[in-house]
Amino acid sequence: MENFEKLAALGAKGVAGGSLAAWAGFAFFTRPVSSGGVDPVTHLAIVASTFVVFGIVALAHFWFGVQLSTGADSIRG
Repeated sequence: MENFEKLAALGAKGVAGGSLAAWAGFAFFTRPVSSGGVDPVTHLAIVASTFVVFGIVALAHFWFGVQLSTGADSIRG
């Protein structure tokens, strides 16, 4: 069972990093460019509001990965 917990912890932390990378890609591809796109203020609002969603997903997966890596004693319930 320990190997499953280690792999699950690694997977959860991987999802945390992947969601932040997905947010960075989203922010990069929606940026204002000289040939068009949204204005800088709208881009800042879009990036800030989507960071909340991606950040919560990343934080939840990272915290769950930390709990899995410390073992079953750390999970209450």
